[in-house]
Amino acid sequence: MRRWGSILQVSRAGHREFAVLILSACSAFAQFGPPTPPPQTVPERPATASGSSVTGSLSIGSSSAQDPFSGSISTEKATDQVITLTIKDAITRGLRANLGALLTEQGISSARAQRWRALQAMLPDVTGRVSESVQQINLAASGIRFPGVPAIIGPFSNFDARAYMTATTGLSQYQGIRSSIEGLRAAQFSYQNALELVVFSVSNAYLEVLTSAANVVNAQAQVQTAQALVNQAEQMHQAGVSAKIDALRATVELQARKQDLIVAKNNLDKSRIALARTIGLSLEQRYELADTLQFVPAPSITQDEAIHRARQERFDYRQAQAQVRAAEASQRAANFERFPSLSFNGNYGDLGISPGTSHGTFVAAGGIQFPIFEEGRIRGDIDQAKSELKQSKDRLSDLEGRIDAEIRTAFLDLNAASDQVQVADATVKLAQEELSEARERFAAGVTDNLEVVQAQGSLVSAENRYVSSLYIHNLANLSLARSLGEARQNAASSLGGK
Repeated sequence: MRRWGSILQVSRAGHREFAVLILSACSAFAQFGPPTPPPQTVPERPATASGSSVTGSLSIGSSSAQDPFSGSISTEKATDQVITLTIKDAITRGLRANLGALLTEQGISSARAQRWRALQAMLPDVTGRVSESVQQINLAASGIRFPGVPAIIGPFSNFDARAYMTATTGLSQYQGIRSSIEGLRAAQFSYQNALELVVFSVSNAYLEVLTSAANVVNAQAQVQTAQALVNQAEQMHQAGVSAKIDALRATVELQARKQDLIVAKNNLDKSRIALARTIGLSLEQRYELADTLQFVPAPSITQDEAIHRARQERFDYRQAQAQVRAAEASQRAANFERFPSLSFNGNYGDLGISPGTSHGTFVAAGGIQFPIFEEGRIRGDIDQAKSELKQSKDRLSDLEGRIDAEIRTAFLDLNAASDQVQVADATVKLAQEELSEARERFAAGVTDNLEVVQAQGSLVSAENRYVSSLYIHNLANLSLARSLGEARQNAASSLGGK
């Protein structure tokens, strides 16, 4: 019996790690950005919460301090009231306060700044200057000596107010602007994809709390059942119907069930802390979940339809496409560096001895610049641009295959999890019937309570497997919504949220 609990704990931990790895891969890709990537802010994602299965020993959860999607910025102070959180409320809070989204958002500002720099390359550079000076010149010191010309000239004043303009334009600068615009689009798609990851992370944390709460309810029911068996065994022993070993055996089983309850409550508290950290809720704030763990049927969509929809909706796929377009524009810009560019220099101002005696003057000059001894630099820029374009195309191709694999895996998990839920539900009913039959046989004196203890252990294992299968099925629903790029729209409904 205890062995089944340990096996179940390992099984559930494996499924949670699998979900975490899905989020890690997606969040890492969300930070790519070809000529102007947003900052690398999404490291690998460790486990979000401790195991939620009822086991006989405490499990120490690993720290998630390095994962921004498990952290948040909390600005609300805790109150004395107990707030009620629906899955939609949790998602709304997570979108507003989750650290992963806040950090990724800064990538848009960085990409927008580089777009302004690219635009400035084609805009004229205009500056102004106002000056007034007083000079006295010693001509003799410069070797200038002519009859009738004084050796010292001045002092005299000079006033100049002038505006200067320089401009250079060419095909290379134009393609650089196009590349920066696509880079900005990629950063915006990256932020939208980060919001999808926030929704997945919050929903998964919410699901873990629901699962842990369900395990606590099961553990409490198991303690009550074990207590009833102890009372029954003691009464029969006092009546001389059964041996004392039956009462002792029932008491040992009760202690084991109490230990499971302690572990279940501890896992629930840890999962509640993880959820609060994910959505930016103060750890001192008391809250209750409005939703319950339940079976939600998978959406009615075929696998081919899901793949087609994912390539239309997923922001990371659209981000990768924008990165390819940006890299293509960068390569064209590098090729156009061999072409001549147009330049203009000019100034206009007011020049004179004083502002009252000044007169307007100007200079205007235009030209064509030809690169002559810059072939090495140009070839280096072209080779680098080709390399970046190749990398962007390879990432896009890999993402296409990854989307296909993720959706196929999600469908497999959904089908298998749905069958597991049905089998686990049937197993619980059979285990309940077995326990009832064993208690009747023990009360009738047909056998000792060893059969009762074994039947209770079978019921414990069956109930834990049922909760675990519900968790796996709901997680598969979430994974499919994430794979379709529709986590923000469908995550709440995937868990049957209110």
